[in-house]
Amino acid sequence: MKPANAFLSAALLAFALAACQQQSDDNIAIDESNAANAEVETLPPDESAANDVDEPSAGEADNADSAQPTPETSLIPGQYRGRWGMVAADCEPGRSDAKGLLVIGDKTLRFYESVGTLKEQRPAIATSFAGLFAFTGEGQSWQKVITFTRTGDTLKRAEKDGTFTYQRCP
Repeated sequence: MKPANAFLSAALLAFALAACQQQSDDNIAIDESNAANAEVETLPPDESAANDVDEPSAGEADNADSAQPTPETSLIPGQYRGRWGMVAADCEPGRSDAKGLLVIGDKTLRFYESVGTLKEQRPAIATSFAGLFAFTGEGQSWQKVITFTRTGDTLKRAEKDGTFTYQRCP
């Protein structure tokens, strides 16, 4: 081995050993007077949480979704309920050709030739409502996920087939 290579190897070994050595006790991170290391206040446990909760068993783990709204308890929020039309004529009472009329109830969507029933609520952003709906109409049955977003008197219905805009009927 050449003397230059031996010196370089020795220098690298010295730097590696120096990096592994402990620092002195005057390190600021462990200084007694450092305000960042002052005693941390420990808060009492949250009283609303149950302290005697056991881990769920295998059968209970399958039912862990019970905290999610069930079809029996899921309702379409009130701000989306009512009569909505794609055009002003859809809102005229008694029209038999109001093909753009959407009537939203607490669990149902009623269109011109079909009715959808909320089966389960789906995750959505805070300003929207999404759900899985089971539809029947014209002798057929199907399901689809629909998301509603309301801004004032405008309602947007988004689904796999596209986005549709409605105005609240007076």
